[in-house]
Amino acid sequence: MNKASHVVKTIEKLSSKAGLRGKIDAKCCECIYDPYQKGSWRYQVEKCTSPTCPLFSSRAMSSKSKKREAKK
Repeated sequence: MNKASHVVKTIEKLSSKAGLRGKIDAKCCECIYDPYQKGSWRYQVEKCTSPTCPLFSSRAMSSKSKKREAKK
């Protein structure tokens, strides 16, 4: 499977989830996910450094990372 088809498959899977969470995850994945870089799409989205993005505060994050962000 090549990079493009892997990313498209991941985005389609995320966007098919009910509610906004899946759509937000899909958009973040589309924006930042690179399967050749370290970590899963969720890890890469969690490490996003684009605070001007309207979805930045809604991006997928583990509860541990949310606690760290709250302390900043």
